[in-house]
Amino acid sequence: MKDPENHDNPTNPSTNITTEQTPLIPPLSSSSTTHEQRYVPHPPPSHSNTTILKLICGILFLAASATGLINVPLTKLVEDAVCRQYYGRPDIEEQLCKLETIQSDVAFIFARMGVCEAVVALFTALPWGIAADRIGRKLVFSLALLGMALGVLFMMMVLWWEDVFPTAFVALGPVFYVIGGGNAVSMGILLSIVSNVIPDDQRAVAFMRLQVSGLVGSLISPALSSAMMAITGPWPVMPVAVACLVVGAMAFLFMPETVQHKDEDGEETGLDSPHIGFKDHTLRTLSQLKESLSILSSPSLFLLILTCLATTPLATGVLQFLVQFVSKRYSVPIKNTGYIQMAYGLLQIIQALIILPWISNLLLNSTIAPPSTSIPTIIHLPNEPKRDLLLAKYSFYSILIGFLILGFAPSIAVFMLGLTILAIGSCYNSREVSVSLVFAGGDGGDYWELVWGADDGGVVYAGDEAG
Repeated sequence: MKDPENHDNPTNPSTNITTEQTPLIPPLSSSSTTHEQRYVPHPPPSHSNTTILKLICGILFLAASATGLINVPLTKLVEDAVCRQYYGRPDIEEQLCKLETIQSDVAFIFARMGVCEAVVALFTALPWGIAADRIGRKLVFSLALLGMALGVLFMMMVLWWEDVFPTAFVALGPVFYVIGGGNAVSMGILLSIVSNVIPDDQRAVAFMRLQVSGLVGSLISPALSSAMMAITGPWPVMPVAVACLVVGAMAFLFMPETVQHKDEDGEETGLDSPHIGFKDHTLRTLSQLKESLSILSSPSLFLLILTCLATTPLATGVLQFLVQFVSKRYSVPIKNTGYIQMAYGLLQIIQALIILPWISNLLLNSTIAPPSTSIPTIIHLPNEPKRDLLLAKYSFYSILIGFLILGFAPSIAVFMLGLTILAIGSCYNSREVSVSLVFAGGDGGDYWELVWGADDGGVVYAGDEAG
């Protein structure tokens, strides 16, 4: 018997009867919907990818600018506070604050600040990484920037009411990074988003744009900080840095969410499924971490891990104490050290955009060194892994030479030469990525989770040694 409602329902696709209630555009049938769903692009269309990448680069520029803005005025404010406590009176000339006792106390505070930040990163990276998969990356990243802003506000509060709080409490500013996870989690989220939305053949360019955005922010902000300090003093610079972090956090909320909760058939799968409890999610993550540790059975990967652990304290020490070291040793006012940081950032950009690509192409160009020559292995290399390994080795040589020049430089001109050589060797990070992927194979992501942990461990060690 026929269903009487079959002809009365104007939206029934099985009937050809047209009535006044018949929609002008009939609804799609389940079969047609299923057919069209098979052709939904994944990842999103290229224009969406480009928009997301531009937004990420802009936000990273703001975050890097905030970090560059804070460094110089914070060093000045901490030095002034310690100096006033040492002499017991206000309005002390900056040159009188260069005593070894005062500078040791300032270095101790910043060393403990680095340790505090690294410890927070070690204990919050995993929970906030799980939270990013559960509640979305947008919220977690925004919370990370807000936590960093709160840390700056806390340091401002300690320095403003120096009669109430000990100056050493400035080192506790990174404790607020437990809100969102700080730099470690935020950078991991940015790299994950780029990996998700950018096709494989375009990721190299995308990561370079990301790196350049951070470098440009780090390049402009120290000079801007020095220029502002010359006019307004150090205090007005700090709220500008906080504003950059807050604006970046708010802007990130407008980005499309990239966490995929469903597979192509529309079924929820993987760690992103909301049906998986927090306990199960944590156990599965710990299981993956155990699998990640198994790659240490490769001697080559283990040596690369040790390399990261050994180089991080050196790099951290140079960048963290650059302002204080230059100001004390070469009698440069702290407010002018931002221009030296700007020069170092400019050198890094030149290295990343001009020097490194030119050398990379040169080493793979067979016309430079024909097979008939006696030195083909020095100038011409057969493939990318061998080239990257060679570049990584010579990058470490450059870093070693740069550090030695910085340590023994008798003048600011020689010191800048050391920074130039150090900037040339700063490509070791990207070369390590490429070399590690050759040995790690499909475990490249697991390997770099271990590398980030080694970096944090190196920061802790660097802070203890500096303190």
